[in-house]
Amino acid sequence: MNKKLGTAVFMMMACTFGPMTAAAQDDEAETASIDVTGSNETATHECTPGSTVEITGMSNNVTLTGECKSVTVSGSSNTVKVEATSAISVTGMSNTVTWKRGHGKSKPKISRTGMSNKVTQVK
Repeated sequence: MNKKLGTAVFMMMACTFGPMTAAAQDDEAETASIDVTGSNETATHECTPGSTVEITGMSNNVTLTGECKSVTVSGSSNTVKVEATSAISVTGMSNTVTWKRGHGKSKPKISRTGMSNKVTQVK
């Protein structure tokens, strides 16, 4: 009888905590961080609506698909193509960021400091 009770308790606990663990893992995926660091890197990354992206270095060519929460570019001569984001921040010099759309119907909030940085929308 004790063995059956122990099995029943285990099954109840697994059913209770299993979905919570899966939900926590889903939350982590929604708030993923994408970091690209270096020089002369070419990369494509898929964002989720909670993804924060940081690109640091020189002469990197990065394409971001999906919806990113925010994109931060620092360094020089980086080229970044963004499908969708809520915010773009660019520091350094001679960086080029193009974006297709913001989240929903809003344009992304854009912050640009440094020299010769370009942030433009493409259709």
